[in-house]
Amino acid sequence: MNGRGGIEMLRNSRGYSLVELIVVMAIFVAVLVVTSNGFKTVLTQVGSQSKLLETDIGNVVGLEVLRSDLQSAGYGLPWTFQNTPVADYTEVSASEDTSAMPFAAPFWEGVKSPRSYNDAPDKVPRAVQSEDTAFNKVGSVGSKYLVLKSLTLLPEATPKKWTTVTYSNTSKNESNWNDPIRSFATTGTPPERVMVIRNVFVDGIPTKQMQVSSSGVFSSPFSTYTTLTLPHSSGDVFEVYGVAKASSLRMPFNRADYYVRTPTTPPPACAPNTGVLYKAYLNQTSGFTELPLLDCVADMQVVYGLGPAGSTEVNLHQAAPPATAKDIREQVKEIRLYILAHTGRKDSGYTHPSRQVVVGEDFGGGVVGRSFDLQNVIGTGWQNYRWKLYTIVVRPQNLIQ
Repeated sequence: MNGRGGIEMLRNSRGYSLVELIVVMAIFVAVLVVTSNGFKTVLTQVGSQSKLLETDIGNVVGLEVLRSDLQSAGYGLPWTFQNTPVADYTEVSASEDTSAMPFAAPFWEGVKSPRSYNDAPDKVPRAVQSEDTAFNKVGSVGSKYLVLKSLTLLPEATPKKWTTVTYSNTSKNESNWNDPIRSFATTGTPPERVMVIRNVFVDGIPTKQMQVSSSGVFSSPFSTYTTLTLPHSSGDVFEVYGVAKASSLRMPFNRADYYVRTPTTPPPACAPNTGVLYKAYLNQTSGFTELPLLDCVADMQVVYGLGPAGSTEVNLHQAAPPATAKDIREQVKEIRLYILAHTGRKDSGYTHPSRQVVVGEDFGGGVVGRSFDLQNVIGTGWQNYRWKLYTIVVRPQNLIQ
């Protein structure tokens, strides 16, 4: 009984055969391969979606800066000068460092440079200008160089401050916000510098006249702004605008230029022949400060909606703005910006549906802007990027009259 039981136990406790072990291992390896491939796919998709989300967040921030700047175009700009400003009104001067951006950008053609968009030394500022560059130029059309002029284009508090001053026969009345954020500081180094606009009638037409002394001075620290209100009479109304915190001003407004260029070290996720959309604001002291707004940009086009003076209606769209400050102020009712860029990085599993993208719009008489050929301009692999057309449409309230 005991011997037979021992034999049964030996039979029941025998190991797996070699064939059984090989079969089990083969099944295990197959499961690992399938699992790892699925995991790799998940990681790829997560990485792609993560990059898309990162790109979208950055794009929202950069485009909101641009939209806000477009909306403010023309804010605080004078329409006429009391006297002609002298040497202090220089804008982009001849002594700028031409090895710095945007002077050194490779897209300039002929003798063009940031100085080409000056209104100094004696002209009232134009709120908006734009022109073709050589970046991704095909035929006569390239990505645009956009110039905006307004007070609020600098990333500081002073240009956002203003107050109204009225005079009577016996006194001066100055609006007081009683708010340290909105009120001008009367002390500090450098001081908050201001310019003064007087609301006057010229030939029966209301106009905003910048106060310029007989010696050509057009700005002062806020603490001494009353020197710019002379002479004045009872009933005169003046608007005092902050320009910048600086020891002196080179212009009675602020300016920012927008353009696409390829940096020395391009963002690694970007397609060939794309660049970065930059905002370069002109410092009141010297030089530009360049800020990146949007990566992986292939093109930027600007379209202007025009209409008659005194109306808010748009009856014409064109790629070039009116030539003079007065015509810009009276005719530009709408500014439309079109930016072609891609989100995320190259994805070999994605195919973009079309090689042609209209960067602009057809308003019934043909495309204003251009039709961008991705295959010809971007080159091999263009179809593996998620191309997107961003459209910004603003009706700048400081221009519409």
